[in-house]
Amino acid sequence: MARTPKMMEDRREQIIDAALRIFAEKGFARATNSEIAREAGNMTPGLIYYYFKGKEDLLKVVLQERSPLLASTQIHPELLELPPDALLPLVVERLLAVMESERCISILRVMLPEMLHGTTELSPIVLSCFQRLTAYLRYTLQIQVDKGTLRADLDPSATAQLIANSLIGIVLCRQILCDPSVQECTHEELVRVLLGSLLR
Repeated sequence: MARTPKMMEDRREQIIDAALRIFAEKGFARATNSEIAREAGNMTPGLIYYYFKGKEDLLKVVLQERSPLLASTQIHPELLELPPDALLPLVVERLLAVMESERCISILRVMLPEMLHGTTELSPIVLSCFQRLTAYLRYTLQIQVDKGTLRADLDPSATAQLIANSLIGIVLCRQILCDPSVQECTHEELVRVLLGSLLR
């Protein structure tokens, strides 16, 4: 039976999903193409090379195509009509929930060791995700400043950077370091503290 484009795309997606699971479980360096192929549905390891140049290329695709942050950085125009004390907690809680999703934590577990060990090819991908996150926050803040619902002296770029950095720190403390003092807090409590001075 001839492979259809749909079958080929499905197989590619199976490989990407399997790679994410294996990379998260074993780490990039210890993961093998044989394990990824087996996890993808007992494929032959050579089939991975049909779709990807190698394991490094597969890792880049996993990070680019499976990051839930990329899908969560869009806002419905009607939400922008909400006052800042309703809109900003909603936006930041949503981002925190996505950042703590199983898929995002899996990507974080794959990405951190590679970044710490100097896999420089990943830097542009990670930077792009971070820039998209901060651009989303900056856009949301700028609209509120322009409407006059946030202080006119607020710097949306610097504030977006601070919020994004804080969210990353919260996720690392809760999910990687397993700090009980931060794990005990709800998203609502964390966001209230994070945005407290901004919304005064």
